[in-house]
Amino acid sequence: MTTGLDATRSGTATERASSFGSSVYGGRPTFAMTRREGSNGGEVTLYELLPEEQAATRRDRLERRGRSLVVESFEEVFDDSSVKEAAHWDWEEWTAVKIARLDGGRFRALSPLLKETVDDAERDATTVTSSGVGDLFLPETAGVRLALAFRGIKPLRRVDRMRALCRGIARMGNEECYYWHAKCRAPSSPNGEKALRTLLTDHL
Repeated sequence: MTTGLDATRSGTATERASSFGSSVYGGRPTFAMTRREGSNGGEVTLYELLPEEQAATRRDRLERRGRSLVVESFEEVFDDSSVKEAAHWDWEEWTAVKIARLDGGRFRALSPLLKETVDDAERDATTVTSSGVGDLFLPETAGVRLALAFRGIKPLRRVDRMRALCRGIARMGNEECYYWHAKCRAPSSPNGEKALRTLLTDHL
């Protein structure tokens, strides 16, 4: 017999599973951010979460074209995580593919976009913007938008260019974000990130 409490628990679990919006992977989150304390203070890293086989295939394709991809096991990155998403799904044979790690001025320039994107996804941005250690799991649409910013901002030195890049990404619709995300990470498109930076910052 199903009790009211059982129904509530089932509904809550279903809401958690569907809230990340990825039906391909059973509704699980496909991106995550970590905040850790480094030598220069807080460091925030964005990861894409992928099955081992898919991550290995992508890494092989990139390496054949002279590019690299940092792939860690999910357990290496999130083994001590206390957030519910780390325990709600079975992460065996899953990986955390590193997109970029930011700190200092680059992260400060990106923070308004991060907060807006995370707020729109109904998550708590303070998990990674405040001091201390934290993990934040993200739905695909939010992760794709932030991946553009993390990738694009990494080599920039001028703050005005960093801010212009983030403002441009903030104005993009989801379809445009997905287009540039595919272009930036495709093995056959080595200049995708450069093209994105040119589009959004070349006027400065």
